[in-house]
Amino acid sequence: MDDVDVNDAAVKEAVQRACVDVGLPLSYRSAVSQMLRTPSSEWPACCGEGCFPCQQSLADATLRTLELLGRSPR
Repeated sequence: MDDVDVNDAAVKEAVQRACVDVGLPLSYRSAVSQMLRTPSSEWPACCGEGCFPCQQSLADATLRTLELLGRSPR
C-alpha cells in the first residue's frame, strides 16, 4: 500500500488503536506497519501451529488500521 505513509502521525495512531482493538500487544506495531507497505496478496497466512503472534492477528490489525484510515487493502 504505497500510498500509506507509516511515518505519518495519523497512521501511527491508527496502527496503535488497531492493535488495541484486536488484542495485539503494542510491541507488534512495527510488524503491522510493515504489512501496510505490502500488498495483502503477499501477507503470510496462518500456519495453524499456534504461533504468537499469529499471522492472522497481524493481518487483522493491519486491516483494522486500513479501516480506521478509510482505506481498503490492495
